[in-house]
Amino acid sequence: MARALSIEESIKRELLVRRLDAVMRAAPLGLFASLVSVLVLAASLVNVVNAFFILGWTLVSAASIFHRAWLLRDISLGQTPLPDLERLWKRVNRAMHASSAGWAISLVVAASVSSGLALTLVVAVGTGIFVSALLMCRHAPAAAQVHVTLLCIGFLVAGWIVAGETSLIFSLLILAYAFTLLRSISIQERTFVASVRHEVERAESASTVRMLLNDYEEHSSDWLWTVDKAGKLLDVSRRFGQAAARVPANLEGQSFLELFEQGSARSRLAEHLNALEAFRELVVPIKAAGETRYWELSARPRENGMMSGVARDVTDTQLAEQRVSQMAHFDGLTGLANRYLFNERLRSALDRAWCEKRNVVLFYLDLDDFKGINDTKGHVVGDLLLCEVGARLQLEVRPDDLVARLGGDEFAILIETSAGDATLMERAHRFLTVMRAPFEIDGIIYRISTSVGVARCADADCNALELLRQADLALYAAKAKGRDQFALFDPSLDDASRDRRIIEQQLREAIVREELVMHYQPVVSLATGALTGYEALVRWKHPERGLLHPNAFLDVAETSGLIVPLGEWITHCAMMDAARWPDNLRVAINLSPTQVKSPRLASAVSEAIEDSGIDPARVDFEITEHVILDGSEANQQTLIKLREMGTSISLDDFGTGYSSLSYLRKFPFDRIKIDRDFVTEVAESRSSQAIVTTITRLADALGMTTIAEGVERPEQLELLRRLGCTEAQGFLICEPLPAGRLSGAALDTSGLGEPEEGILDYRRKRDEARGRTSDSDLRA
Repeated sequence: MARALSIEESIKRELLVRRLDAVMRAAPLGLFASLVSVLVLAASLVNVVNAFFILGWTLVSAASIFHRAWLLRDISLGQTPLPDLERLWKRVNRAMHASSAGWAISLVVAASVSSGLALTLVVAVGTGIFVSALLMCRHAPAAAQVHVTLLCIGFLVAGWIVAGETSLIFSLLILAYAFTLLRSISIQERTFVASVRHEVERAESASTVRMLLNDYEEHSSDWLWTVDKAGKLLDVSRRFGQAAARVPANLEGQSFLELFEQGSARSRLAEHLNALEAFRELVVPIKAAGETRYWELSARPRENGMMSGVARDVTDTQLAEQRVSQMAHFDGLTGLANRYLFNERLRSALDRAWCEKRNVVLFYLDLDDFKGINDTKGHVVGDLLLCEVGARLQLEVRPDDLVARLGGDEFAILIETSAGDATLMERAHRFLTVMRAPFEIDGIIYRISTSVGVARCADADCNALELLRQADLALYAAKAKGRDQFALFDPSLDDASRDRRIIEQQLREAIVREELVMHYQPVVSLATGALTGYEALVRWKHPERGLLHPNAFLDVAETSGLIVPLGEWITHCAMMDAARWPDNLRVAINLSPTQVKSPRLASAVSEAIEDSGIDPARVDFEITEHVILDGSEANQQTLIKLREMGTSISLDDFGTGYSSLSYLRKFPFDRIKIDRDFVTEVAESRSSQAIVTTITRLADALGMTTIAEGVERPEQLELLRRLGCTEAQGFLICEPLPAGRLSGAALDTSGLGEPEEGILDYRRKRDEARGRTSDSDLRA
């Protein structure tokens, strides 16, 4: 194996190669010029010098010229070792020295025997040969210096022979020319050597860098790439081929840009390549081995118009970023836009609407009593149902519209349109219709409904928060109508919202100012007509609006959280009042879902029992099905604590929600209250009668009593007794009374009028019926 050359040896070899190459390239022209000069000089001397001498000189000169050409025949400079090049260069220099000496001698001889025109030709030929050093020997400085020196001496001698002492000026001129030529040759030589040294050192440095880069490429996850001015790949490495899943040889000369998939990233890459500008960390998708990969490219232009850079595979990172972006902008369950993306799109849509004078419409959807299905059928079914809801809504919108899940069972639909209210109402009806259609999940049919609030931003001053607020108010209004309803935002809803805020503020003050009072509605036994207790009902003695019933402020208290301190006050006040009643009367106190969730409820009840001294067995707490539907362990534990204190628990409004026997099995209630909706139609509707009968028989089987609420007519009362209902309350029996008008076991009938007469008449008829029954039995 050949020994690697040192940097100095490489420079020396390159200098020799360049010098020999220059001599070889100049040889044909030099051969021609030398032969012409020999012939001209011979012709000028043919008449003054012996012909045989001229012939001999001509042949010797021609032989010398051809010998020098023969020395440079078919030499492969790139393959020739350095020692051989050195020997060859010495022979060439010797040949050039001999040629220069021959010309100097010939010049002296010719000048000594010439005159007139012949002397002129001798001077012309000599001058040409003299200055040829700059052209023919510029890369052979030693030979050029010898040539100039010998020719200079030849001219000086010839001048002295021809002109004697008068040749002084000629001699000075020749010496000046010789100095100039020698100086030029020296400058050319230094420049030439410096240039070769720089190129060799740069090539050596580039070789070292490439070796290091190749080593880096072999052991790194990155790889190098280079393209020419046309964007074609050059020097494709094995690592590049592996990453692109292609053979490196096939990639050589192929368009770098065409490797990548169409898109904005490829367009940016094309711009950088065309502009020959540096860029960093540009991620571009590429198809490799049938799958999409992602390369991160960085590059900078080179002096020769090419571009070189580094690439790395960032597929895993890119996919992870896409997943993070997906999670940040889309709902993980339904795949719909989430609240974050929805807010971004809403703001963007409002900006466009301001510029393009278009309307932005927001449909705000909330599923009716979805929590009931979610809790009774399980979260798996609930999640599948939400996915189906999202899929249906997607089918009902245009490609540019946005369907988003804002959380829980809340959905939003964002559209840009110039349609009027009639079209928006039609769209809202359509959303209600598609939600009414049955959902089949795991072979089971589920039916749900939804409420829709619609708001439209039709002026430039509308912002995202305002539109969301209006849609929320519209949704609130739709839910106030009942299930499966929609409402368009109207300025009057703002008034209602403002009223609720005022009520909330005034209600906070009412608790402190003691503007709240308790009223109590009697509950009687349908078997005996005797009073069994009272239901506690709060009233608000509003300083401006008079006496307000609970439906005027309890919703506000529930949504604002005021229900907790208000409920504690009601509980304490009701127990204090009931403690003054006969021991056979109980007090029923309503608890809202928010109260049951409060961790303070059990301690507040315990304090009220202790402060009032009432027997806990006389306290009955009424809860709605929503408390059980919550399904939380905390709610269950709170109810258990209340039972452990000795109080009883009643299930209020039974039959109006997602009633299930599992509720009665999960928690042993003491009483069931039949909702007034069934009581109101019990005398006219057979279905209501059947429902009441079923409830009373179920309660009897479970050891529970039943209470019918909302009794207003005597026929209702009698029919409820015959259907097995245990107790009743309502305006037929007595309206709610303040604590001061209650008189223990009997009712204070003063001022009650017809309702009191009704209950007294009921008692009398019941006693008469019992008497007739006894007489008949005796007669029998």
